[in-house]
Amino acid sequence: MQQLQCDVLVIGGGLAGCWAALRAKEIAGRVVLVDIAKVSRSGKSSFSGAGILYPEASDDLDVWHREIVEKGEYLNDQDWVRVMLDEQPRRMKDMEEWGLEMERDRDGKVHRHVGLNHVNTRIVTVDSLRMMEVLRRRMEATGVTLLERVMITGLLTSDGLLPTSGSVVGAVGFQTRTGETFCINAGATVVASGSTGMFDAGGEGIAMSYLAGAEVFNMEFSRCFDDMGFEDRYIGVHLNTYQRLGMRLVNAKGERFMERYLPGLMERGKREDLGQAIVAEGIQGRAPIYIDLRHLDEETISKLYTLPSTFRVVNAMKEEGIDFRKQLVKYVVTSGPLYMRCGGIRNNIFGEASLPGLYAAGTAGGYAGHGTYSVGGVNLALCCVGGYRAGEYAAKLAREGGPKPVVQAQARRLLAKMLRPLKAQSGVNAEDVLDELHQYMSPARIAVYRNAESIRNIMAVLQGCKAKSQSLKATDYHGLIRANRLAPYIQCAELIFRSSSVREETRANNIRSDFPYKDNINWLQWVVQSVDQRGRPAIKKVPVPLYRYPVKPKEYKKIPVALPFLKDA
Repeated sequence: MQQLQCDVLVIGGGLAGCWAALRAKEIAGRVVLVDIAKVSRSGKSSFSGAGILYPEASDDLDVWHREIVEKGEYLNDQDWVRVMLDEQPRRMKDMEEWGLEMERDRDGKVHRHVGLNHVNTRIVTVDSLRMMEVLRRRMEATGVTLLERVMITGLLTSDGLLPTSGSVVGAVGFQTRTGETFCINAGATVVASGSTGMFDAGGEGIAMSYLAGAEVFNMEFSRCFDDMGFEDRYIGVHLNTYQRLGMRLVNAKGERFMERYLPGLMERGKREDLGQAIVAEGIQGRAPIYIDLRHLDEETISKLYTLPSTFRVVNAMKEEGIDFRKQLVKYVVTSGPLYMRCGGIRNNIFGEASLPGLYAAGTAGGYAGHGTYSVGGVNLALCCVGGYRAGEYAAKLAREGGPKPVVQAQARRLLAKMLRPLKAQSGVNAEDVLDELHQYMSPARIAVYRNAESIRNIMAVLQGCKAKSQSLKATDYHGLIRANRLAPYIQCAELIFRSSSVREETRANNIRSDFPYKDNINWLQWVVQSVDQRGRPAIKKVPVPLYRYPVKPKEYKKIPVALPFLKDA
């Protein structure tokens, strides 16, 4: 077991983690960033398409603030919204100075445009891979230590206990190619390891923080619909670009149907709006669904084949004879409850979690400014601003106090648990358990449309999968990764459905067919979960402090939500 010591440990090398490390390095001595793969080629940020919210000095930020809160259905932490809007322009200028290229108009000005759910707010498009390369070079230049291909599997605490009555003092993990084990002692720890769902993410950072005693919140608003796909075999994760160009969706009858579900914005709604409409069309026998770009002029559609957010996928499709200029293209969305975009570790505007020594940023930090999910580009803006702030205040804490010692017995216990599947003589394969879980949870009738009975059934399935996860066998280090990812994945699923069972209303992704209304009387509240000192789940409802927030709902009442297609499900 290799023993390392640092001032600030950052877990996760996406946009938020990189920003945390860069800011921490300006204040603290040694900063270590750990990533399970190669920084700039892993995680969601590298494949995001990079439509980033970009306010400028000429914008009325009060208007932007109102739009984000209204579209976040008033569950936003409005302190975070204001901080993000105030500080994001500086973060964008920083990246531009470091070499990040942004899309520009004919006059050479940064081209800002609308996309997912925008009316007054605007985003700018950059190449996400190039963005992460810029940040990597900056970290190397400033002396951030990159510990790559290392999987972190547990947090260390000052009292050696989980949950802890003390503070977080670092983490343990293993090198995914050699099996070398690490015990990293840190003055402060930033969790920026993402959520669950896309690109094989297991939610480890959220789960290990929860088990250490940190509060998590908004878990019920996990995204029901993942990114779009074409012709059943191409992934298209850059919805903002197709929306800005003017995409249309048509059903098998050739009808443009979004006006039935989202008049006004229509195809520029958020993924959940599009996904629910597509599911409804399918349930009512009007699938498959197609994306139609044939009405676009050549100048507009040519951007699809040149913009960094889309050109790789669409040109690969064109080589196979699929040309958006000439044909309808089959459009699908994947359903599943385990893609968290608005839930995670509860943190304040300084990045602080509820445990001393622990900070959170990015998707792992719950995106408190989003509410239920507001507009495209907020995610990456919160990664920039939230990562910067978490790194700053983690470094200040570390500089003041320094690392508390590791309880070596706890480190050995966590490492033994981590390596157990590799030493097991017999057991089940993590992939098989995961397949069983997905087969049950993926259908939209379960993942998307919930009620008390279906939630109880899902929780029972999760308990069965949790029991199986205690007897896993791995034959190599890749299998060890999968084995150590399964338990956090199941833990996050439990958090999602437990939170959904408490929220007795339909709001955004928390679609409760037994409560078909949005309840602005009783449910302008956050559902916060933690564990007590015995490790038992604890849950509480925290009212959104609208009394001091500038943006308030227009009315406080129960608002019916039409779910007519459920009768056919």
